[in-house]
Amino acid sequence: MTTTFKISEESSIQTTVSLSAVADESQESYVEIDAEVDWHETMKFLKVEFPVDVRNTEASYETQFGIVRRPTHYNTSWDMAKFEVCCHKWADLSEHGYGVSVLNESKYGFAVAGNLMRLSLLRAPKAPDAHADMGKHIMRWAIMPHKGPLDSRTVRAGFEFNFPPSIHSHSKIKDVKDLMSSFRLSKHSDEGLILDTIKRGEDDVDVSRGELPKRRGRNVVVRIYDSLGGRSRGVIETGAVKIQKAWKCNLLEDDLEEVHVGSDGEIAIEVGAFEVASYRLLLA
Repeated sequence: MTTTFKISEESSIQTTVSLSAVADESQESYVEIDAEVDWHETMKFLKVEFPVDVRNTEASYETQFGIVRRPTHYNTSWDMAKFEVCCHKWADLSEHGYGVSVLNESKYGFAVAGNLMRLSLLRAPKAPDAHADMGKHIMRWAIMPHKGPLDSRTVRAGFEFNFPPSIHSHSKIKDVKDLMSSFRLSKHSDEGLILDTIKRGEDDVDVSRGELPKRRGRNVVVRIYDSLGGRSRGVIETGAVKIQKAWKCNLLEDDLEEVHVGSDGEIAIEVGAFEVASYRLLLA
């Protein structure tokens, strides 16, 4: 369904509302809104509101590798100072047995007051940039009700909404795709674990830029984090790729400790609450 709304004499918004399809029962469907805004305002703020039938004193907002929680009331001056929160892929308001998540692709200001959820879309300040946000914009957001509390369904939906699957058929990248698709978390891993990054080792002889000592062999670095704030356990599967050794390392890829590699190439891991854990895998 597509509708056009006149914001003012100069500005308008066209929205298309659709219902998503789901691939399996583990996914939640959501109502998706695609918007095209022609914005020419002065000292105005455009937001979209979602009044929901949910009550909680705190709302949850996704940030990089974690979640921030802020009050939904303005009882004190420091509560009022938290009226808008930096939110990346989703925001959620849940009570016992039920909740609503708002998925977001490109707008990062969010606020919840009582049971009213607000996503900030566009501003029209005149300083320091008098032309900020002026012109045409294309944006997407979605509303996803869910049973139970905030959990991995919202995290997964947020990732898929921001990074929809794509298929590449170019023959030159086939070897890279085969290599990278070999590294994954097993289906029995805790649902809060997210495999965020798969990359080559920065100091490998064949890719090093020479700024640091070079490392022999070919290494793949796998970065995993806990997205829900609890201790999580899982298994890294390496598929047909043979692993000689593996180490847990820091973000600079300095080794911290060696980890055991099973005979089938599986690596058991344990990640703390919101921990970002990196593992360097030496290919055989």
